[in-house]
Amino acid sequence: MNKVYLFTLLPILVSAQMQITAQESVSQTLKPDVLRAQLSFEEHSKKSDEIKYHLNSIVSEVKKFDSKGKMCRGGGYNLSPYYNYKDQKQEFGGYNAYLNFTCEFETIEQYNTLNSALDKVLASQSKRSLGALSWGVSDKIHEQTQQNLRSAMISKTITQATDFSKSTGMKCEVNTINFGGYVQPIPMRVNKSMMLMEMASAPTESPIENDEENKLEATVTYICQ
Repeated sequence: MNKVYLFTLLPILVSAQMQITAQESVSQTLKPDVLRAQLSFEEHSKKSDEIKYHLNSIVSEVKKFDSKGKMCRGGGYNLSPYYNYKDQKQEFGGYNAYLNFTCEFETIEQYNTLNSALDKVLASQSKRSLGALSWGVSDKIHEQTQQNLRSAMISKTITQATDFSKSTGMKCEVNTINFGGYVQPIPMRVNKSMMLMEMASAPTESPIENDEENKLEATVTYICQ
């Protein structure tokens, strides 16, 4: 008896997949919106109450100028005793006190107004130092820029996936986006600041404003199939 075997030939489906990894970047240019300044004060005296009175007057004047506490940070200070040594004997020399403020102004006029007000309450034995004065980008703008750049990166990868689809003849989609860090601020020109060291303030001209470029990079993988 002969047996007949029937073979059915089924089509074999082959699934082709390709992964593409690319380093993408987006950037945004920012205009400076705040003028940063460091205000420092120091005093030396044998009378701690005298130092407290003088420095508290400075703090009060800054608070009066910045009543909402949006421009200046700091205002705390410590009194530290110091000693002199003579003939191997320790002698009390008095107290040292240091007071610092970090401020952000919208205009140079605000900066000059505050220093003019401080002139009126600054004691003759209190030494004032005005540090680097320079324009910069505020934290608020940096935070908003970071969100904008992340959104821009997502839009860019979607567009890139469409381009890969046209190039390969396959359907390409974004698989993963690894930002791998934070927005990196890059000065577009060399910053120039104004160094001031003086006992009494004088009207100051605004320093040069320099644009800043914020750049965000990400490692992106695309899947084409």
